Amino acid sequence: MSNESRSIFPGIKARKPQYVLGTENGTRRTSNVTEEKIRDAIDDIEDNVAVYLEKCVPVVLVRYAEAYSIDYYKDGSIAVCFRVNGYMLRMWRSDIDCDMAADIMCNFFRTASLPDMTGWHCQKIFPEQETPESKLCVDGEDFRYFDMADVFCALENIIEGKSLWMLYDFTKGDGGYVNIRRRDNDAAPTAVYKVEYVRWTEPSPIGFRGVVSDAGLLRSWLWSLIEGERLPDPLSCWEEFDVNNHFERLVFRFLDNDKNQE
Repeated sequence: MSNESRSIFPGIKARKPQYVLGTENGTRRTSNVTEEKIRDAIDDIEDNVAVYLEKCVPVVLVRYAEAYSIDYYKDGSIAVCFRVNGYMLRMWRSDIDCDMAADIMCNFFRTASLPDMTGWHCQKIFPEQETPESKLCVDGEDFRYFDMADVFCALENIIEGKSLWMLYDFTKGDGGYVNIRRRDNDAAPTAVYKVEYVRWTEPSPIGFRGVVSDAGLLRSWLWSLIEGERLPDPLSCWEEFDVNNHFERLVFRFLDNDKNQE
C-alpha cells in the first residue's frame, strides 16, 4: 500500500484541526490530541483493542460525501469511515502494522489527508447507538415508518410516472440497497428504469446495475428481493460491477474535478 496521502484541506484549515482520540475500552477519550498521544495509543493497541481518531468537522470530499474517522484495530486492520449520500461506509484493509497506522492517523490529524485506498474493501456500517433498520426514500423524502406494501406502492408510483426514483435500504441477510430511477424518452412509447442493486456480502459486496423496460419484470424482481432475499436472475443487459471501486470513485470524485481545473 502506498503511504501517499491526498490533501483535502490545504492551508489554514489544515493547521487548525479539531479531533477526538478514543480507545475501545473507554479508558481514554480526549480532544487534546497530539501526534505523540496518537502514537502512544497505537503502540498500546494490545491493551486498547482499538484506537479511533474522529474529526469533529468531517472532511467534505464532494457534495454528499465526507470522511469523519480513521480507526485502527488490534487485529491489524484499519478503516477510513465515510458518510456518502446518507450511507455510513468504511474503506478498510488488514495487515497494517503500528508504524504505518500511526503515520496514516498522524497525516489525517496534521493535514486532514487520507491514505491511498486503492484495493481496500468497502463495507456498510451502522453507528453503535443505532439499530440497523430498513429505510425507504422516494424523490428525496424519507419514510420513517413503512411496510412492504409501501415499497411496492413506491415502485408503482414510479411506473405510473408519479415519482421519479426510490431507494430501498434493507437489512435482511447481509443487508443492501436497491435504487430504481425512471427515465422517460420522448422517442420511446414507454419509460425505462435504471436499477442499481448492492448486497453487503463480506468480504466483497455484490453489485448489479442495468436498464429495464419491462415493468412486470421489475415488479417480479423487487418481490423476489424483498420476500426471498434472492438476487435477480442474470440478464444479458445487466452489469455486475465492483462495489468497492464504485464507492471509491464516488468518494474520490473530487480528484477528477481537481484535474479538470488544472
